[in-house]
Amino acid sequence: MKKTIITILTLMLLANTSAFAAEDNHQHEQGHDDMAIHGMDMDMNMADTDEHDDHDKHEGHNNVGGDAHGEEEAAPIKLSPAQIKQAGIQTLRAKLQTEKRVVTAPGSVSLNGYLVAEVTALVDGVVEKRFVRLGDNVKRGQRLLTLNSSALAQAQAKYLRAEGVYRTAKLDVQRLQGLVEEKIISQARFQQAQSTFQGAKANLAAAQASLSSYGMRNRDIDNLMTSKQYGKLVLRAPSSGTVTSDDFRLGQHIAAGSRLMQVVDESSVWVKVKLSQSQIAGIHAGEHAVVTTKNSKTTYPAKVINVYHQLDTTTRTVGVRLEVKNPKDTLHPGMFVTAEIESGRGDAQVLLLPEEAVQRQGSELIVFIEEETGHFERREVEVGKTRMGLVPILKGIQEGESVVIKGAFVLASELAKSGFAVHNH
Repeated sequence: MKKTIITILTLMLLANTSAFAAEDNHQHEQGHDDMAIHGMDMDMNMADTDEHDDHDKHEGHNNVGGDAHGEEEAAPIKLSPAQIKQAGIQTLRAKLQTEKRVVTAPGSVSLNGYLVAEVTALVDGVVEKRFVRLGDNVKRGQRLLTLNSSALAQAQAKYLRAEGVYRTAKLDVQRLQGLVEEKIISQARFQQAQSTFQGAKANLAAAQASLSSYGMRNRDIDNLMTSKQYGKLVLRAPSSGTVTSDDFRLGQHIAAGSRLMQVVDESSVWVKVKLSQSQIAGIHAGEHAVVTTKNSKTTYPAKVINVYHQLDTTTRTVGVRLEVKNPKDTLHPGMFVTAEIESGRGDAQVLLLPEEAVQRQGSELIVFIEEETGHFERREVEVGKTRMGLVPILKGIQEGESVVIKGAFVLASELAKSGFAVHNH
């Protein structure tokens, strides 16, 4: 009986032990599964994190590249043919040229003496009316003022009498010519009529010459027969230009030979410079020059028209006269300017561009290269000293490249609007 009880207890203990082991295995397996699932979640999270980090790194790499690109090189500016035309963009193939020797000297502006016209009274008279005022622009042949002259009136009356005699003598000759052919009158009578006619013709020509010397035009003389006013003389502009002087008053008596007005054509002016004997070598009439005003960067093309043949005994300098085109009437007598005059050529070969082609951005000097039609690339350059409106390019472009020489300012403005960051060296 006792053995039976021990056996039952042993079996119960073994059963419980198996149950505990099974449950423990089940819990262990479940825990292992939970850890596996948790580990998978961690791996996925890690993968997401790595992917996110890789994306961020990739994005960061792109951003850095973009910034570096923005700092080192701007994207080409693309313009359509219409935009290029509207901006006035012009290009030129860069080529090596022989650099010119240039003499620089101060100068002063004066009127072009060949374009100054004086309006002078050629007969005594009284100023009756004016049609223009000081500073007005006038055209050739335009009315300036009217004189009332008794001397002119007498000359006009003489002309009219001479013209009447001439017409009578002419008709007489025409009438007698038919009679002499029919032998109704003698040849002597006809020759006498011809002589009278020739005398009347000469008197008429003299009277007409007298009126012309007083300043009357031929058309005005021809209209005297139908005119109702005599002694009136209209003075007209001898050339187009500006009225720079009008030395008279209404009602003023003017003597023959008096200057009444001055009309100046300022489309070109003279600039006089003084050079030393060493500077004058190589400068001759016809040499090209450039004039720049003191307070402006505007340049004006000029040429040497006269090199004086005598030295100034006080300054020991030689005068040189330049003719300067002044189409916008911005140069006026008395202004001080700087003149650059060619004095031969040197030996160096350089790339020369118009000054307008080079633009400043920050501390950099740039030009624009047309890499292909309508595509303009920014290019930093190093330059030499500007002479005669031309800039020598020392570094940055190659011979044969197409460089923008007009409209570069527009491209520089377009580049600035794009937000290109200029780095300073």
